[in-house]
Amino acid sequence: MPKAAKAKVGQNKKAVHPNSRKALSLSRKSFRDLRINKKKSARNKYDFLAEKLLWFKENMDSQKDAYTKKELVDLVNEYRHRFDEELEQITIVNSIKGRDKLQYVSREAAIKLTTEKEDAEFSSCGIEVPDLINGHHCESFKKWDGETKYIPNIKLRKISQTDVDKLNE
Repeated sequence: MPKAAKAKVGQNKKAVHPNSRKALSLSRKSFRDLRINKKKSARNKYDFLAEKLLWFKENMDSQKDAYTKKELVDLVNEYRHRFDEELEQITIVNSIKGRDKLQYVSREAAIKLTTEKEDAEFSSCGIEVPDLINGHHCESFKKWDGETKYIPNIKLRKISQTDVDKLNE
């Protein structure tokens, strides 16, 4: 007795009527995928911001109640030059004679890309940093434990090249 032909997946795609249940379920699935992707991208943005804020939390003086504008600008300049030591080490390793290939090329490229982006931000609209000038905001930032879900509660301030120019005058 001959066997029945197996149904081939994906070949019997008919046009779906716009008012059908199938169309409704497909639209629900697509909207759900969009919503999930939007939440993931927002989470990634907060992860990047959390990394920046953790750097400031580790490098700020815990004894101070509030910073002056000059001290905050100095802290931002430290943040902008945080990779200088690592870049120096990479150039030393690459300058050793007898090596055929460059090492840490991808890390060096990632660092340069990050610093170029931050320099462009600093010279144009400004880098967002925690508001350490206001004493109340500084205290709330000190109490922050590093969780990304509390990042919206932290008040941020933009520091740019114009702030540095005003301080130098």
